[in-house]
Amino acid sequence: MANTEFPRGLFPLIRSAGQTLETRYFLANTAADIYLGMPVDLGSDGLVAPMGVNTAGAIRTIGVVVGFDVNGASFSGDPFLDVSDLGNDTVKLQVCVDPNQEYLIQEDTGGTALTQADAGQVATIIFLTGSGNTNTGWANLMIDRSTIAASASGQVQLLRLQEITNRDGTQNAGGSFATWVVRLLGNRYSLNAAVITDPAV
Repeated sequence: MANTEFPRGLFPLIRSAGQTLETRYFLANTAADIYLGMPVDLGSDGLVAPMGVNTAGAIRTIGVVVGFDVNGASFSGDPFLDVSDLGNDTVKLQVCVDPNQEYLIQEDTGGTALTQADAGQVATIIFLTGSGNTNTGWANLMIDRSTIAASASGQVQLLRLQEITNRDGTQNAGGSFATWVVRLLGNRYSLNAAVITDPAV
C-alpha cells in the first residue's frame, strides 16, 4: 500500500469557516509556460514569471497561481499558460497572495522519508521532469525532502501531514508522495512591507 502519486504543485487549502482565497491579478511574462500551483514573482519588467526553485538562496515570490485571465487570447484547449499558443504579454495570472495561506504539496522520493516529527522544518521545492503536467495543467512541484532543515534556508515550512485517504484505501502517511500541509516562508514574500528572517511555527 502506498501514497497516491498526484503532484499538483502548491494546491491552496481552503481554511475552515468558509474563508476564500485572497487573490490578485498580475500581467504575465509569457516567456515560459506557467502552470496552476506554481509560485511566481514579479520581474524587473513588472511582469510575473515562474519563481526559481531547487535553490535555497534569496528566492522571492508574490504567491501561487490559481487561475488565468487570457483577455480574449486562446489557450487552444490547454489547461495551463502555453507560450506556444500565446506569445504575448496580455495574459493575467490570478495569484493567491496571502502570506498565511496553507497549501497541499507532495513529498518526493529522494533522501530519507519524512515523518510527522518533521513538522516545523523547512525545505526547498523541486520540479519533477518538466515544470508541469500538460494534461492536468498543474505544476510538477514537490517537496525536496533531502533539503529538510530547521532553518529559514528554504521555500516552504512543513506544518502537518494532511488527513486524507489514498486511492487504495490507506491513510496518507509520511514517505514517498505523502501529502503535506505547508506554507511559503514569510521571508520569501516580495509584497511584504517587512520580512521575517526565520520561520515561525
